[in-house]
Amino acid sequence: MEGLALLLLYLAVPGLLVSAIQQILSWRKSSSGSGKKFPGPKLFPVVGRVHDLPRFSMWLKFTEWAQIHGPIYQTRMLDQDFIIVTDEEIARELLVKRGHIYSGRPQIRSLIKHKEGPAYSALMDRHDIWQAQRKWTHAAMMEAYKHHFYGHVEREMKRYLGLLLLDPARFLDYTREYCGRVMSRLAWDDATQGKANGDSADTTLHCMSVSGPITNTMTPLWHLPSFINPWYNFEIKREREQRAWWLNNFRLAKDRMKRGELPNDTWAYRYFEQLKREGNESLDQKEEQEVFASCMIGFLNLVGVVTISGPLKFYLMAMALHPEWQKKAQEEIDRVCGDRMPTMQDYADLPTVRACLKETVRWRSGVPLGVPHQAERDDEYRGVKIKKGTIILACEWALNRVPKQYPDGDNFRPERWLEPGWPTYQEPLTRYPNFREGNAMHTFGWGRRTCLGQNIVDDETFVFGAATLWAFNLAQKRCPRTGELVPIDTQATNSHVILEPLPYHLDIKPRSDERAAQILEGYRGVLGELKL
Repeated sequence: MEGLALLLLYLAVPGLLVSAIQQILSWRKSSSGSGKKFPGPKLFPVVGRVHDLPRFSMWLKFTEWAQIHGPIYQTRMLDQDFIIVTDEEIARELLVKRGHIYSGRPQIRSLIKHKEGPAYSALMDRHDIWQAQRKWTHAAMMEAYKHHFYGHVEREMKRYLGLLLLDPARFLDYTREYCGRVMSRLAWDDATQGKANGDSADTTLHCMSVSGPITNTMTPLWHLPSFINPWYNFEIKREREQRAWWLNNFRLAKDRMKRGELPNDTWAYRYFEQLKREGNESLDQKEEQEVFASCMIGFLNLVGVVTISGPLKFYLMAMALHPEWQKKAQEEIDRVCGDRMPTMQDYADLPTVRACLKETVRWRSGVPLGVPHQAERDDEYRGVKIKKGTIILACEWALNRVPKQYPDGDNFRPERWLEPGWPTYQEPLTRYPNFREGNAMHTFGWGRRTCLGQNIVDDETFVFGAATLWAFNLAQKRCPRTGELVPIDTQATNSHVILEPLPYHLDIKPRSDERAAQILEGYRGVLGELKL
């Protein structure tokens, strides 16, 4: 293995030489201008600081540097300049107030042509394809939210609880599948593809993360000839299969639309109905138009899995590790809901549940690095020139631990959302905290690149969080031999750009025999409605 790594390094030398030449030219060009720079770690020739940046848990290193160099600092990896921001006001000044400058997306080396589209709207540059997809997605999401996603969240939750009762050891698999099923039902009316949707999302995240293919950090390796380039060949195959899967789903939905069988509560129906209003009664389109639409709906489907699955897994972990908060939430649920499973109708009356969910996302952010923005033209901030192409990272892990806003930030403290005197507290508690508005919304991004999924995150996490605690008691596993608690490493994650925790163990038991019977009754009640 060491010999292979050495061989690859030698093969990459031409690319490294090109990077070195580009860097020297950049130095010569910049030496004639203003010398003012943001502080930052010492940079080395050619490599910058890439040699000691961990590919896993990079956000911890960025937070460490922020403690040394301040809330805005700069660094470089090979020939790419970075500005790291760990202050909310600075992030707002750059990414919101100057959003017309800092709303580009950087090239993810191992994700082919993502900036051009149409496959990944959140990763495109701002152009006509991005604008058309974002406008359509926003309208589709808002319409679904008005109907609280047509009850699909609650129906899939009853299935989830039943599976958890029957086979609790598979809770991590079932949690991701639950998210995949909700999104696949909304997209195509085919919840059976929930697992495939979750797996596809996970593989895509791997390919776009610094912890994924080494070509995302050692970018010269990407330019190796295809016959000795496993990363390029893998991505060609993966992207082709994903597009074919999305296109096939789109065409199946179109056939059902023509037969009058496609439910009107799907995003596919909304798209086809729009074609009809525009005069295309036959729904016939050129292949490039079908690809555009299938990627738009397919990516919306995918991103709804990856942004929700991780927080739900961290929530289960948090409840097991903090039984005092689990008990408080259960007492609230029992008082409001009694013997019935909580639904969105109970939202206003369950602030403790919402606080535990909100605190989970702060304590173990699903996007700890933040999603990168790229300067679309030269700019100047605080007297420092920022050149076009610079990547701006608002490091979410560090933002969630700023002492002034989040006292005792390393610890799980849901009371920060419930008790006056905490900086994050807001009234009325029938409305706050939530994932749609108010404090700490930076987890959804900034400015023109803000994620459009706040509403489905709010609905889906709430129903999950309340229903799971209504049904089960969660605890750490005990070793059957020693009786000792099995430890859970709360920072062990897959290190994707959007995180899920690595597999861990829980003891999951129904809260009573009566509650187990109610879970099974709810499960049987949805079997006829759901495609399993």
